[in-house]
This record gives sequence, structure tokens and C-alpha cells, in this order.
Amino acid sequence: MVYMGFSKILKKQLNYLLLLIFSMNVFACSKAIPERNFAYYNDFENTDIPTKMKVYDAFGLVDSNKIARFNNNNVFGRFNSNFVVLKVDSVAPHNVLKIEFDLFLHDNWKGNFIPPGGSLPDIFQVKLDNNPIMITTFSNDNNPQSFPANYQPTMINNPALSNSWGTMEGVCSKLGQKNGTSWYRLEFFTLHKGPIEMSFQDVLFTASDFCTKSWSIDNIKLTAINKQ
Repeated sequence: MVYMGFSKILKKQLNYLLLLIFSMNVFACSKAIPERNFAYYNDFENTDIPTKMKVYDAFGLVDSNKIARFNNNNVFGRFNSNFVVLKVDSVAPHNVLKIEFDLFLHDNWKGNFIPPGGSLPDIFQVKLDNNPIMITTFSNDNNPQSFPANYQPTMINNPALSNSWGTMEGVCSKLGQKNGTSWYRLEFFTLHKGPIEMSFQDVLFTASDFCTKSWSIDNIKLTAINKQ
């Protein structure tokens, strides 16, 4: 009987020790979980002008932002020889920023092709606080492209549509062609603190009109992550 009583006490102590270890592990893990806060989100289904976004061309601020209908959804666009700036001044404390958005390249994007007499291809770039986080090319035809790598003069030739999420009909010069628009879902993680200023820009080094090629964006989501 004495042995049985001692066994019960030992069992209780062991259970308590296991519970303590489990609680400590849970507490330690919970402290390691980064705090996440949405800094900005817009799917543009609300047709109100997004006040945190401004559109510019070579002459300055464009009077009105553009929300267009594409593939049965609203998108922000279409643009040609424009840059779009997104500013978010009030952001929760963070040291990492996650950037997500959909990019649609409409019609005659020619990737790494440099036309006769030219020096550079058509480039698309994304900047954060005026620092480039993506400078690349995309192709909707047989020409190679840089993406998913950044563009370099030594040419990184990836096949057209590399890492795309799909293709859709073109909107103007490739209207009716099922591969006339390419779709990319882009995601970046970067060290960051304070307010956010992002820009999206086509750098079209060859003359092109709005029907030749254009682009639009959708589902922009910025997540401020505070990682301890």
C-alpha cells in the first residue's frame, strides 16, 4: 500500500512536470510568432478612386485614376508610359514588409527583344521607398524574357511566360488572341520600417501607343510584420 501511494505521488509529479514543460514550450513558441498587420489592401471592386494611389506620366500627375473592367473583374489600369505611386503613411510598427499583387501584361510585350537602333528592351519595374525591388522584362510572344530574374545587359533569357499564373485574351492589338495577356502573381519580403511608398512603372524604351502594349494591377496587399 505504501508503494502504491508513492507511485501515485510520483505519477502526479511527473504529470505536473510534463505540463510545465508543455506550457513553457507553448509560451516560447507564441513569443516567436511574428505580429502581422495589414497595412493596405485593394481589389478595386469598389469603383471609388483609391485615394492612396496616384498616377503620373511624363508631364506630371494625371487628373484621374483608372479602374477598368478586365476578365470579369475590376483592375487598376490600363497604363502605358505611366508610373503609379502608392503611399501609406500610417503603418503599425514592423521590421519586415510583405508585398503581394497581381500584374497583367496586355498585348505586345516583347521580353528581352531590343529593336534595331535601340539599346534596351521594354522593362517593368517596382520600387519601394525609391529603391528597386524588381526590374525585369515580360514576353507575350516567342521572345525570351528576364522574369523571374531581374534584367541584366548580359541577358538572362528565360522562356516567354516563365512563372506566369496563366494567360487571357488581349485587350487591343491582341484582342481575340487567348495568349494576348499574361498574368503574374508577385510576392516580395523585404526589411522595412516606417511609412510605405511604392511605385509601379513601365519603362518603354521604344515608342509604343496604348493599343500596342499596356499593363494593369490588382489585389494589392501589404502586410507589416513585426518579427522579434
